[in-house]
Amino acid sequence: MSTTNLKKAVIGRSEPITFMDLGIAYVPAKVDSGAYRSAVQASDIKLSKDGKTLSFKLLGGHPVFGALAKEVTVKKFNTVNISNSFGVREDRYEIKLRVKVGKKIFKTNFTLANRESMIYPILLGRKLLNRRFLINTSKTGVDRVALKRRYNIEIPEEEELKYEDRDFISGPR
Repeated sequence: MSTTNLKKAVIGRSEPITFMDLGIAYVPAKVDSGAYRSAVQASDIKLSKDGKTLSFKLLGGHPVFGALAKEVTVKKFNTVNISNSFGVREDRYEIKLRVKVGKKIFKTNFTLANRESMIYPILLGRKLLNRRFLINTSKTGVDRVALKRRYNIEIPEEEELKYEDRDFISGPR
């Protein structure tokens, strides 16, 4: 292992994320080293008439974490063209937010996406992960089964039998 890798924090396949300037803490995020960009659930996305500001509800519309939704207005944003895993392309707005993942606090870009049908309202892609983290896929900061139990999301019986009751987030690191 190189000395560069020794400076990187080790995270698992899912981790809690905190939006430092918005007062939203410990939202589960899926780590996806196959995704180039990070994405966050957003609803009510509106560009001002003069095109200078973008407003949206961060986490708005998510069936589990929508209760944490915050109205956000930004002046700095881009439009990017995204290709999903099925090859479907779409334009999305991209914004910068200050976050905490593991013990690291930093500013990074997120595209505003519809993740309403996903259990994880946030996806962490390579642009966020590179030069900051090593991923150990045998670990997780979020217990998916406990998360489903806590929010009354249907769990396949064989998945439920593998685990005891536990907290969905392993806690601050």
